[in-house]
Amino acid sequence: MTLQMEPEALVFLHIPKTGGTTLNRIIEWQYNPLSIFTVDPHRIRATVERFKTFSETRRRRFRVVRGHLVYGVHEFLPQGATYITLLREPAARLVSSYHFILRRPLHPLHRKLKKERLGVEDLIRLTPHRQNLQCRFIAGVGTAGVCDERTLDIAKENLIRSFQVVGLCERFGESLSLMIRSFRWEVASYKNCKVSKVRPVVDPRLYDMIREHNRLDVELYDFAEKLFEENLRKKEPLIGEELNNTVPNQLGLFSTLCRSKLGVSRFLISKIVSAI
Repeated sequence: MTLQMEPEALVFLHIPKTGGTTLNRIIEWQYNPLSIFTVDPHRIRATVERFKTFSETRRRRFRVVRGHLVYGVHEFLPQGATYITLLREPAARLVSSYHFILRRPLHPLHRKLKKERLGVEDLIRLTPHRQNLQCRFIAGVGTAGVCDERTLDIAKENLIRSFQVVGLCERFGESLSLMIRSFRWEVASYKNCKVSKVRPVVDPRLYDMIREHNRLDVELYDFAEKLFEENLRKKEPLIGEELNNTVPNQLGLFSTLCRSKLGVSRFLISKIVSAI
């Protein structure tokens, strides 16, 4: 008698402003929403800390854990787990975060940035704990810990050891194709979510300054890009086929509306399951 192996859980480590919202909407169609634990960004009830208190039986039922969480939650998934993430060029990610804050009146920094007409340089000064954020997330130290060369080494080691797919925001289509092949997803089309219509032009001097304050993220991104290219080379014949078959925004109006309503339902079910 052959024992059937229990499938590993998937952990989507969603770093802010890296294209993760689009990927979340895709994930919601690949798994039963009752089996998805979604970390609440506002830290109300669906937190990683609370997830750790669940019984082993309940934790074992989840197929996906996702959200703005740092590396390490796999230790509380008795069925085992593999990670995926998207990284983004650090200067572009920080500029995107700055403009996101300006568009969100409820963001804690919105009023200060608007009222005092503060720029990206000021945002860096106000949030030193959020510089090198990608390195912090991947290493598992979060925004409260120290981020140094050792943190970078840990982040690189984690990418190699625990991440089945390390995607790049700038190459979302290829990243998605790798995930489709790795997890046998069925994705005919997808909608780009939370994509700003205006791409701000970054002054070269500001660009250099941002990269200097996020030097560890720059090195981590370069390292991740090499892993990404290596993964692509291994699966190159298959990836070309996926890129041709998976395209953004190719549904008709009626189909788009129906899928959108169903998508909202699946999202809400996942949120409710995570909060109760």
